[in-house]
Formats: sequence, structure tokens, C-alpha cells
Amino acid sequence: MQAPVPYGQSSLRLKEYDQLSPHIIRRDYQDFLNAVDRRYAHPTKRAEKAQWFHDRARLLLQLIWETGCRVGDILSAKPGDFDFKSKVLNLSVKKRRNVNTIPLDDSLLLEVSNFLRNYPPADYQWPLLDISKVAAWKIIKKYGVMTGIPVHPHMFRHGLAIHLLESNVPIPIISSRLGHSNILTTLRYYLVITPEVQRQFVAGKL
Repeated sequence: MQAPVPYGQSSLRLKEYDQLSPHIIRRDYQDFLNAVDRRYAHPTKRAEKAQWFHDRARLLLQLIWETGCRVGDILSAKPGDFDFKSKVLNLSVKKRRNVNTIPLDDSLLLEVSNFLRNYPPADYQWPLLDISKVAAWKIIKKYGVMTGIPVHPHMFRHGLAIHLLESNVPIPIISSRLGHSNILTTLRYYLVITPEVQRQFVAGKL
């Protein structure tokens, strides 16, 4: 096994903020959720079906933002992968062929629990959301149009990583949540001192 490259001897360099991968910010994420709510606020017909479309779209957006996972991995998540007692999602990561254990907060677990109660699956081995990757992309792009944000699913993953960085979350924790096998992978993508990080560290020091 190759020894880790010490930071001072690696080829890593600080990125400028505008060099980061395309991403959304937390306010954009909230705009997406609000767009879903507006879209189905007053269904004119088939109210029960409209509610299902609303709940599925909302939960999809919540899961890809709050877990930071690739959309394909989220779509493969089964009801049994959610451990409500330990408050984690044991997610199979196709790219690494392993399982990433992701802590979830109570509010997201409640959303998942409510979804399962309202739409109980015939088989708990089926994916929770039971939609294709193409359908998920269409949902995300549709609300991108509604909010005026040109978006693709991976921008949620990048956005969460940058949001956590700006919230002073240690890089190893960000790396673990993203399912990176090597912390250097996280550093290569997100090694940046953003204006918000600078403000937080400098506050009270001047």
C-alpha cells in the first residue's frame, strides 16, 4: 500500500473560490424545496397522485443534499438500509463497492419514516424511491428551470461539501460523508479558503 503523501510534499494547491466545481448553495437547495411545494400546492385533479409526486420529489432532493451522496447510490437505497435506531443510512456505494455509513439527523429520518408510512413498499428490498436515474435527473432539472438555476445532480454533492467546509466541519468528516476512500480526494476537490471561512476565522481577531 502506498504511503500517504504528506501535505507539504503533495501537488495540492489552494483553489480560488471560482475554481471550485459547479455547485449549489444552501439557499438554492431551499429554493428547490420551495419550488416543489409551490408546484403541488393546489392540485386540480388526482390529488392523491399529486401528493405522491410532491413527496417523492422532495425526499429525493433532501437525500441528495443532506447525505452528499451520488444520485445513483441514493436511488439504490432500500428501506432496510435506513437504521432508525442508530440514526444512520447504510448505503451501498457502487463506485467503491462498499457500504458507507452516513449519520442522519432526526428531521430527515422523520421524512423517510413518513414516506414509508404513507407509501408502504410491497417489498422492502425494492429501492425506497423506486425511480430510474433518468427520471431523477428530469425531476432535478425541472426544478432547476423553475428556480432559474442550471443544475445537475452532482452540484448538490459539491454544494454540501462546500457548505460543510464553510461551516468549519473538519475535512476528515466531510471526506467520510462523501464516501471518499482517501482524504486527498476530498482535498483535491475542495482545498479552498472561501470568503466565508475567512470571515469566520478572522471574526473577533481584529
